[in-house]
Amino acid sequence: MTAYPRTDGMNRFKRLFNELNEAVVEFELVDGDPVIVQANATFADTFGHGTESLSGVSLNDLIVPSDRREEAKQFDQQTAAGESNAAVVERVTADGRRQFVYRSVPIRKGHGFAIYTDVTAELRRERHLDVLQRVLRHNLRNDVNVIAGQAEKISDLTDDEEIQAAADAISDTASGLARLSEEAKTVQRVLGESPTLEPTDITAIIDRVVTACSEEFPAAAITTDCPTALLVAADASLRVLVESLVDNAIRHNTAATPTVTVTARVVDDATAELIIADNGPGIPATEREVVTGNQEITPLHHGSGLGLWLVRWITDRYGAELTIETPESGGTTVRIAFDRALISA
Repeated sequence: MTAYPRTDGMNRFKRLFNELNEAVVEFELVDGDPVIVQANATFADTFGHGTESLSGVSLNDLIVPSDRREEAKQFDQQTAAGESNAAVVERVTADGRRQFVYRSVPIRKGHGFAIYTDVTAELRRERHLDVLQRVLRHNLRNDVNVIAGQAEKISDLTDDEEIQAAADAISDTASGLARLSEEAKTVQRVLGESPTLEPTDITAIIDRVVTACSEEFPAAAITTDCPTALLVAADASLRVLVESLVDNAIRHNTAATPTVTVTARVVDDATAELIIADNGPGIPATEREVVTGNQEITPLHHGSGLGLWLVRWITDRYGAELTIETPESGGTTVRIAFDRALISA
């Protein structure tokens, strides 16, 4: 490794410090109060001061709103103890109060760096999207109920087979929209959670899902081939994943007797596999390729529902590998390779 002179290293650090797009300030604690040693240009631009005038200024007096002083004091106490800080905070800028991801890095006792990443726009967008999704789901649910009710009324008021068939088609489409709304709600909940992977018995989850799906779809034949217990690295969303796959395998199956086989097996010391095979019509190649990432999403190629997307997103969170196959014999086989979770003795 090349050894650079100390002065050269300091120059490199100073250049990096000054050219970062994030607001960075070096501070030291004086009687428990963070006092600015130096600040980069982004910090000066963001908080509305020239860097030359900031040395010796109280960081809290400069940027912390009066109603957030107690929070800042707790951060300072952690810094004094030699601990790092990380939080989403609100601070006063040249453009008013804004939200930041705040991180502090102690260098030595009572001395450190604070980094501020402006996330105001991102948080505002998340709030707006949350409201939009809630309004859309609420309105969609109400309108779907009206459509389904009117379709049932039409079917009851006529003996014409063609009209009844049209009413049934309307009712089926309304039910599909209602399921899509529920899937969107599940997606929002699952993706809004931070995954904490821990040993999870996939066999127990498969047993519960198969029992529930057998009750919901009594005409389907569901079989399992699983060990007594098999631990994988997952979280509570594993049930959502298994449920989505089994539900899709049955709901979209046009066979006289929808048949689904759910298998869990050990591949090797590090890997376990979930396999769900059905005798349905098969997933179209374009949709398979989009969901598995082999084809880019476009206005014409995006998949027809959220069920498989939900499976893809959960497997991504787990670091698992998803493959979808359509064997020559027919049907669809979905394979997911998980990391095994081994509990040491």
